[in-house]
Amino acid sequence: MKREKTVKLLCVAIILALISCIGASVLQTDFGKVEVSEIKISCDDGKWITGTLYRPLTATSENPAPMVIACHGYLNNSEMLGGISIELARRGISVISMDAYFHGDSSGTDTDVINSCMADGTGMIPMVEYAYNCLDYVDKSRIGVFGHSMGGMNVWMTCINYGTQYYEALAAAMEPTSDGGEEITEEEIAAAESLSKVSAGLASGFIALSNEQMCSALNCNFGINYSYYDEGNAVSGDMSGDREESLALINSIFNDGEKISDVKTGEYYGAAEESTLRVVYNPKVTHETQHFSKTAIAQDIDFFTKSFGINDAIDSADQIWLLKEVFNAVGLIACFIAIVPIGTLLLGTKAFESLKCEAVEALPAPRIAKGKAFFWGGWVLSWLISWLTFMPLTTLDTKLFTATASMQTTSIFPQQTQNNIMIWAVFNGIVGIILFILSYRLNGKKNGVTVKQLGIKTNFKEFVKTLALACCIFIGFYAFVFVARYFFDTDYRFYTIAICGFTPDKLLVALEYIPFFFIFFAANAILTNSVNRISGQNEKLNVLLCGLGNCLGVLMVNIIQYVKLFSTGVAMYVDTRLYPMAAIPLILLLFVAAYVNRGFFKATGKVWLGALVNTFIIVMISVANTATLLAF
Repeated sequence: MKREKTVKLLCVAIILALISCIGASVLQTDFGKVEVSEIKISCDDGKWITGTLYRPLTATSENPAPMVIACHGYLNNSEMLGGISIELARRGISVISMDAYFHGDSSGTDTDVINSCMADGTGMIPMVEYAYNCLDYVDKSRIGVFGHSMGGMNVWMTCINYGTQYYEALAAAMEPTSDGGEEITEEEIAAAESLSKVSAGLASGFIALSNEQMCSALNCNFGINYSYYDEGNAVSGDMSGDREESLALINSIFNDGEKISDVKTGEYYGAAEESTLRVVYNPKVTHETQHFSKTAIAQDIDFFTKSFGINDAIDSADQIWLLKEVFNAVGLIACFIAIVPIGTLLLGTKAFESLKCEAVEALPAPRIAKGKAFFWGGWVLSWLISWLTFMPLTTLDTKLFTATASMQTTSIFPQQTQNNIMIWAVFNGIVGIILFILSYRLNGKKNGVTVKQLGIKTNFKEFVKTLALACCIFIGFYAFVFVARYFFDTDYRFYTIAICGFTPDKLLVALEYIPFFFIFFAANAILTNSVNRISGQNEKLNVLLCGLGNCLGVLMVNIIQYVKLFSTGVAMYVDTRLYPMAAIPLILLLFVAAYVNRGFFKATGKVWLGALVNTFIIVMISVANTATLLAF
């Protein structure tokens, strides 16, 4: 790539990144009407919780406003709830979108994830206490909680916690030895009500606790928002009619003679002013797309505005968060565009110019049908193996990494997502190397392929310098991310694919995984450049084919998962649904990896720079955007 073109491309990336940051910032602040900032609160035993605070400027100590504490699901972070946070803030409701323990920039705890959920909602209860006791612009009578998936479980546990305190206080007030004897006094009622610090709770994507016992402990307005096409459905996702979980919630406010037998989704039962409002929403979306559904977010908005008695709010259909997601996606594209130009410009410096190669000769085109069969057969075989081994290999984490697979803490390899994908990646990396050796011995040599054309020969000094260059490119890439985070309080993302900032401890975690993922990305770089880069084939088409070959395996797993889900109502992988779901970002990342591989191969004549850059960046993207179950 010529220097002039490289500079222009990098400038385009920088301009797109700035457009992304400015656009996302303007929208998430509702054009300056909402203050967005990062917060960090200290908890017991040295733990801490971080999050993003959305405070409408109308919320002041003189004019306190409602607040919602929002919590993401397992393997996500606070930015995942940007949509609902922006929309509630636009309607005068302050929001703290928190990082649960083990996620984002929050600390871990001294227990496992499930016990942390049960003990304090993985930080939701401390965050409610913080809002109630420390924020003078919060209306203490109108604090709500919202969460998705694991966050939905936290909503249940938080509301049950405060509801239990309320009912226990009333029971104590009825004791003969209490201040009013067996009669409950107004003071005792007020004391009990002061313990019930949450007035509304909406659990999204989680219904396991919706039973008679749990619902009887609620003392607040409460709703369920459960997707019709949730990947966890063992049966139909229809929440209407006599669905057990729906009936348990709605009937919790009725006496025996008033209980219903047919729940209508979207219909409100009870009264908000009496803390008996109940509703079950059932949007026809999947578990993950609830975050990105205008229908689901409108339902969330309606629940809280109704619960808080906000009658003059902006209509719930009036939403701007989607445009903010578009700006975030532009930034994501900008980051990927910048990778090769950053490296190419650095290759022009004195420190790295010895790695530069002016021209790279393509591999000879197959001269006979047998040679073409090797190309297409190898291409199909590589993604076919990737597809067929994905679920069997990733689920081996239950045997190889038992702690993280069961959400327990550990001191090494602390990320469940990385562990299961690492097993698959190492295996497929070894398979890729075997395919390369076979291709070269059975076909490449006979077609006149030279060792130089393969681009794999190097020495220690050259590899160390390549490693140093890869580190510099990594720093340049993440400069985009940290500028977005610290100056605009945003990041770059599309759907569940997110490039987030990270704390130093995440860098240490990434270092544990990098050697193993390098096996995969080295093999991938070799296949992209030393096997599939052939003369006579259009360069753009060739790289496109390499990109598709990289990601088709993971894509096929998800296609099968969702075709079955949408056609039958039940997914192909129900109990193991997290494995294909968590791998969705890999589809784009592996596709982009082909372009990075080819770009740096053309610049250096070697496969190693692309392999190292892909390893560093993709591992870090993954590590920074999932749960880290380090023992605290």
